[in-house]
Amino acid sequence: MKYFEYLDSNKRSLVEQIELIFTLYQVQPVGSGYIDCIIMRNNLKPFIDEISAIGVIISDVSWWCYFDPLNPKGCPHGMGGPKSEYYDGWFSELQNDMFEANKEKVDALINSYDKRCVKSTNMQTLEEIENTLKVPFRYTHSEYIPGNECVVTGIWLHVPDDWKRY
Repeated sequence: MKYFEYLDSNKRSLVEQIELIFTLYQVQPVGSGYIDCIIMRNNLKPFIDEISAIGVIISDVSWWCYFDPLNPKGCPHGMGGPKSEYYDGWFSELQNDMFEANKEKVDALINSYDKRCVKSTNMQTLEEIENTLKVPFRYTHSEYIPGNECVVTGIWLHVPDDWKRY
């Protein structure tokens, strides 16, 4: 079975599960689809574990600043974005390069679906996120975000473009 065949044949169930996982881990997608799913760092690993358990591939990662008005940390950084649905502040998209999951592994999974390999690939993506966050993000040519304290991820789920949130 191919990856998109798996998704199509289980669409209703998968969408319901994704939405439950979003609520459980306070994930906020930007827009009506399943890209730029902003998640706080403390919820990232359990979120990726759950998404992997239902067999959904993470294809890309964008970077966001979470501005907490009670603890500003030099924020906001970035270009603007939505008010948080779960927290007191809002998100602002950073201009740092997006991270793309291992393209060879993702392409192989698309052509020959294997849920165990989805988990492995998503865990590799998590490891790369954690490694990326160890180096301070550049905000301007001369400014860095100290300790990346405000930096959070926008996870892109690899689902068909026509999958919309309800």
